[in-house]
Formats: sequence, structure tokens, C-alpha cells
Amino acid sequence: MTRPFDVVPITKRLLIVFLLLLPLQHLLKRTFANYHFLVKLVSYSDEISTLFMFAVLFAFIALKPRVYTFRMMELPTTVPIILFLAVAGFSMVYNRVPLLQGGFGMYDVLKNILVFYVFATLRWRKEELMSFVFWIKVVIVILAVTGIIAEILAVAGIDPRLNPLVRMYGEHKKRLGLDRVISITGSGGVNYLGMYTLLGLFLIYATTKDKVRRFLGMFSALGLIFLTFSRQTWMGLFAMMVLTKRRLVWPGLLIIAGIAAMTLPSIERLTPQLYYRSFTYFEAIRIFLEHPVFGAGPGMFGGLASVLFRSPYYSEWPTFYRNMIYNLGSLDAFWPSIFAELGIVGFLAYFCIWIALYRGISRISAWFKSRADVDLHRIGTVLKNYVIALIIMCFFTGLNKPFVIYTFFALCGIYMSLYYRSREEGEHAATPERMTAGGP
Repeated sequence: MTRPFDVVPITKRLLIVFLLLLPLQHLLKRTFANYHFLVKLVSYSDEISTLFMFAVLFAFIALKPRVYTFRMMELPTTVPIILFLAVAGFSMVYNRVPLLQGGFGMYDVLKNILVFYVFATLRWRKEELMSFVFWIKVVIVILAVTGIIAEILAVAGIDPRLNPLVRMYGEHKKRLGLDRVISITGSGGVNYLGMYTLLGLFLIYATTKDKVRRFLGMFSALGLIFLTFSRQTWMGLFAMMVLTKRRLVWPGLLIIAGIAAMTLPSIERLTPQLYYRSFTYFEAIRIFLEHPVFGAGPGMFGGLASVLFRSPYYSEWPTFYRNMIYNLGSLDAFWPSIFAELGIVGFLAYFCIWIALYRGISRISAWFKSRADVDLHRIGTVLKNYVIALIIMCFFTGLNKPFVIYTFFALCGIYMSLYYRSREEGEHAATPERMTAGGP
């Protein structure tokens, strides 16, 4: 055994299958509705799997500390994460946040990024990455077809009882006079459905060789994105279009017009259910102005920790809003929470993680391009542009939807792993040549 502690291929395949099933989490819960244990298992599968993946990673470090500690330190996000932990830790001590609450608050904003380390540490082959990308595209097409069919049935005025997705998830919500799509991800996650489809759309564009399949895949994905009527997804689409090809800025203006039309003030937006996001934004700004440098402390506002530990910042909220955040488990936006909890210094430290990830992927994409690996270069371009889309998303929703975030960071981790492996193999291959040229 030349590599006694490498993960066997079946384990990596199980991780990939788990990621591919994440968009179907709501469907599986409905399927196992009569089996309480299975429903609980599916509901908390992302948390269980995260702990399992961390256990595997820490076991690797314990068994081969020199190899895996070096790999972790070499990853571009490691130093920014250490910086963020230092700033957040100081904020916790300065604001006298209880250790358990503050620690969980820091973990909650980093746990999805840490999935990146699990996948980056494993040794992957290009065939495994391409297979993963292929099945993501298959899932996207399934989501698109089911969602578009349900939309057609709704628009046609078919009895909702004959519409299986409406029976499972409830009535469609209206936007711009049309129904917001319901797919098998469930009606509550339409924005995340759009973001997941956005990633799949550009992977289809970048990696599908057959022109007919590429057209059909992109057409169905674009149709699903349109029917989500998700502002954050449309903004992400515009950004990725322009970043991919500058000349797409002009057709992209149609997307901006659609976003403007959805954002126009209306009487409906003043209802409490839809005004919740605006209320929480103002609360975040208020807390930030009170604690502008280091914030109110990790775990004190906006995240799951603040809800679990009953943060005092919610005690004076109107009953409706207080109940809403306890039911949702967090704010409906991520960046306001970071600003309120960690101030401008903490926000900058956290944002450095994203900058480092973007620059790291960009550099690796250019490296693969210089070696004429078109597939990996294009995948890298998609991943770095999607970083921008996620930054936009965080102004409107959270960062804790596994089927979007886990999938993205897993792809980034595999991509980084392929780079380091390719670089190592290139160095080993070049060594005999250098020895021959330089002497005996």
C-alpha cells in the first residue's frame, strides 16, 4: 500500500451521491413522512454529514500530520480564516459573549467553508470531477423539467389537486403576474433553487461538448431560473454573463429591467411577511452603528446561535418578527448579520476569505489554461465567477443551504486537489529530465 491512508474510491463516491441527493431533501422527507426516524435522519443529514466529514479530516491530520497540515496551510483560504477567527475571538471576549454561544456563532459562519477542506484534502482524479459535474447537470435538468411542468399546469388553470408538486408543497406564490416555480426542492427554497440552477447552467455551458445537449440543457435551466423570479438569482445571472463574456452586458440589461420591475414599491410589500427582511436590515444597521468596529459579538445577532441562546437583541422586537426569526432560525440575509455581529473589522476579515478563494481559483484556472486543459480551465472560470454570485446572494438570503453551498465548496475542493496533484506529478516527471541535463 503506497498510500495507506488515502480514502478508497467507494468512500468518495458516497460523498458525491450524498451531495447529489441534497436538492431532493424535501422530497425524501415527504416520501418517508410516515417514518419519524427517517424524516429526522433526512432533515439533519447535512449536519450529521458535516460532523462526519470533519471527523475524517481530523483523522487524516492525526494519522499523517505533516502531509495534511501542509496541504491545509497551502490552501488560499487558510490564512484569512485564521485571521477571521482571531478577530471574531477578540470580539467575543470584548463583548463578553458566553464561550459556547460565541464559539457556535463562529462555527456557524465557517462550517460550510470548512467542507472545502475535506474535499481539497482528498486525492481526486479528473474523471471523478467530470463525473460529478455530469451528474449535477442531470439533477439540474430533472429539477427544470419537473418545475416547468408544474408551472405549465398552474398557468393552464389545471385543478391544483392534479398538480403533484402543489399537492406536496402548497400553492405557488405570485410575482410579476406569474406563479413562482415549485420544483422538487420544495416551495420554501425557491431562491436557493435558482442559485443551484445558476451554477448548473454555466457548468452545462462550459463542459457539454454536444451542441444539441448543451442547447437543451441551457434552455431548460434558463427557463427554470426565469420562473423562480428570484432577484438574487437574476442578479447573479447578470454578473456571471458579463464576467463570462463582456458583450453579454447588453442582453443582460433585460435582466436588470426585470429586477427593477420586481422591486417596484407596492402595497403588498408592506405586509409583515414580506417586510421582515427590511425590518431586520434596519435592526442590523442599528446594532452596527452601536458597535461599528468589532460588532456586538459572534452569536449575538442574525445567526442560529443567536436564536438558540435567546439573544437579548430580540427581546424588544414586535412579537410577529420575534416569532419569525425563531421559526426561521436566522435572518433572511447574511451580510447584515456579519456587520452586526463583527463590525467593519470582522466583515473585512470574513470577506478576505472570499477574495482569497476567488484569486486562488483564478490562478489555478490560468495554470490549467497554460497546460491546454480546456475542461479544467472552463470549470475554474465558472467557479470563480460563481463566487461573485454567492456574494450577491448573501445580501438577500443566508449561507447555510447545503445543496447550494456544499456542492459549490465540494467542487472548489476537488478542483484545488486536482491542481496540487497535477503540479506534484509534473514536478516528479520533470525531475529525471533535470538530472539528465545537469549531470549523472
